[in-house]
Amino acid sequence: MSVIPSNEKTYGIYVHIPFCKAKCKYCAFVSTSDASLQKAYVSALVSEISNSLNDGARVDTVYIGGGTPSCLFCGGLTDIFSALRKRFDVMPSAEVTVECNPESVDDRFIGECVDCGVNRISMGLQSASDDVLTAVGRIHKYADYIAAVEMLSATFDNISSDLILGLPQQDLRDVDRAVDIISRYCSHASVYALTVENGTPLYAQGYKPDDDMIADMYDIAFARLGKNGFERYEVSNFARDGKRSSHNIKYWRYAPYIGFGVAAHGFDGDSTRFAHGDDISDYITDTKPKAYSLTQKDKYNEYVMLALRTADGISLSDYEKRFGNSFTAENDGILTRLVDGGYVAVSDDRVKIADKYLFVMNGIIEQLMKD
Repeated sequence: MSVIPSNEKTYGIYVHIPFCKAKCKYCAFVSTSDASLQKAYVSALVSEISNSLNDGARVDTVYIGGGTPSCLFCGGLTDIFSALRKRFDVMPSAEVTVECNPESVDDRFIGECVDCGVNRISMGLQSASDDVLTAVGRIHKYADYIAAVEMLSATFDNISSDLILGLPQQDLRDVDRAVDIISRYCSHASVYALTVENGTPLYAQGYKPDDDMIADMYDIAFARLGKNGFERYEVSNFARDGKRSSHNIKYWRYAPYIGFGVAAHGFDGDSTRFAHGDDISDYITDTKPKAYSLTQKDKYNEYVMLALRTADGISLSDYEKRFGNSFTAENDGILTRLVDGGYVAVSDDRVKIADKYLFVMNGIIEQLMKD
């Protein structure tokens, strides 16, 4: 079935792989450790991709996420990429990313990625402390990450790693160590503040991260990444050598993308979003996503919230092209107060949150939202 009607747009593609060797205690994503479903799931994915009405649509980013795509059965990625390339015009210059975890990186996985045309890897570190990793149910050790990233860096020159702030038993020294090791091997880093969501083991344990400690950790990560040559281009994402995530930038710039798989979402770049359900077995029997329309208020709030997460902020010309009016005129009084307070900067074609307030941006963005 179609996710987004085909046209002359250039799309991103996201494919969700909901399998892990073990589920982390903080994880609220749709995933399972039941590997017996893998082949049926990939077959359903291939069917959904092959029946998409976006036949021949131009694609410049592909992101295989999860879950843990690296724990998929041998040949699974090959089947998925084969279906994608048959159905879509995946550009030769496309950014093609696959996520992995250290414990499932091996020569087989790397070789299959190379054969599939993967040119970017994203791997979860989360912490450089074995005690912290154990406390949150990660099944890799720090040494496993080192071994995996060394294997990957022998083949790929575009590697990203994730770091989570506010985990149980984590301290400032762990952040220092993690940032330094990411900087040694990677050209991209994602640094996320832990959110403890209902339904996760950490929530059941009553764990509550210290917001002040998280802020201190973020300041250390931001400063140390900057010292190591990384530029912050979104509140949680840092890159050097031009290695920004082109796929994620599509989300923040309100660009169109297609989602395949359980819990995956799509967007036509205008006023329609698409969503799959969260049940893996249901997806295997029915791969059709549901479509829902955005109101003008929805579109405004999403666009503003996503754009202001980035260092570039809102493009005033793009806003006017999309919405038909001036963002600054529409928000004149609020913007004046925010600019006078030093929270927001307006210059040339941009409205953006001041660097020092980007990590605590929610209160600023809320003032620009429509009720």
